Amino acid sequence: MLLACTMMLSIALTGCGGKDNGGGGGGNGGANTAVTEDGRDADGNIVDLTAYAISLGAQWFTEEDNEIWEHIQDKSDNPDKIVWRHGTTNRSYDESPSLRGEKRMFIEIKKALGDRVEFQFYFNSTLGGTADQILGGLQAKNFEGYSYNVGAFYEYTRAFTPLDVGFLIPDTEAGIAVCAPGSEARDLMINKCIDDTGLRVLVMGAIGMRHITNDKRPITTLDDMKGLKIRVQNNNLHMSMFEALGCSPTPIAFSELFTALQQKTVDGQENPISNIFEQNYVEVQKYMTLSNHLYTAGANVINEEWFNALPADVQEIIMDAAAKGQEQSGKDLINCEEQMLDYMKSAGMEVTELTPEAQEEFKNRAMSMWDEAGGVMGQEYWDSVRTAIEDVVSGM
Repeated sequence: MLLACTMMLSIALTGCGGKDNGGGGGGNGGANTAVTEDGRDADGNIVDLTAYAISLGAQWFTEEDNEIWEHIQDKSDNPDKIVWRHGTTNRSYDESPSLRGEKRMFIEIKKALGDRVEFQFYFNSTLGGTADQILGGLQAKNFEGYSYNVGAFYEYTRAFTPLDVGFLIPDTEAGIAVCAPGSEARDLMINKCIDDTGLRVLVMGAIGMRHITNDKRPITTLDDMKGLKIRVQNNNLHMSMFEALGCSPTPIAFSELFTALQQKTVDGQENPISNIFEQNYVEVQKYMTLSNHLYTAGANVINEEWFNALPADVQEIIMDAAAKGQEQSGKDLINCEEQMLDYMKSAGMEVTELTPEAQEEFKNRAMSMWDEAGGVMGQEYWDSVRTAIEDVVSGM
């Protein structure tokens, strides 16, 4: 017990390594039965979901990249080094397109700066797991950066609230384009976040379009939504949308969602494919409907005052690396989302794609809360970002 406590204290003080610290999980069997690097047994079955998730993005990293990542947290003897303490709620930077995009950013920064920067990573919510602990900690300069998601900024700023408006962004490609460097919509959101909070989002990683799962019945029309108790984020616009769709929206913490689904506290939930896959909700949900009702982006966020105090060349290197990470995360998601979906289908999840007519019905019903959006985030801001987003969509 003393040894275990000592190890846990060591992890809390020094951060975790750059590899997966969470072990295996999910799949059709235990992680110990995997015989290949991509988590398959001798019969080709996926038995280690973590290994399989990592394998989907391995192609984006060269041997040089992997060598840099292996030593990315090495101590620097440079007396003028920049110490970058960075936290995440996740167990590694290898298991999803959004996180792998951030991994790309860190690798590019290390390539350019060498011993001028010392990274210290803290996984599994070691630096905090709530918005107050994370965003408040960044504002207080308790650490320099954190990997989170833009939806969690809601109580601190309405900068990213346009992404909470149902059916405004129609598909993954549009969401990636809206959040890409150079997008007017992205610039408006990031600049408002800086003005409101003093925090800068470097990478709006591609997490993907949100879809609905449940354990009651297939959803093919709006009538099928009636009476379902669906877990949603604690966000007024999300709750208003699902009420309009005929559901009973129920806020539950993401960390508690698997148990809530398992215990039938709620009938279903809504999340991007990458989250549904990572959390292995196929074990507790029978039906998925590809509803494309919202786009979710990640947030690699840093303290703006700290950033502005860095040398000009370092700032330029960070921004360039962030753009590369952003670009990779979008390509990665498009490349592997279908494979994640195929796994869930093979594991027994029944997947339904809404017809164009049904999709339009859902959208028309959800648009009843668009007028509410201006009151939530300010009409002028909502109008400007909405126009910028619609310009991106119409130009695709």
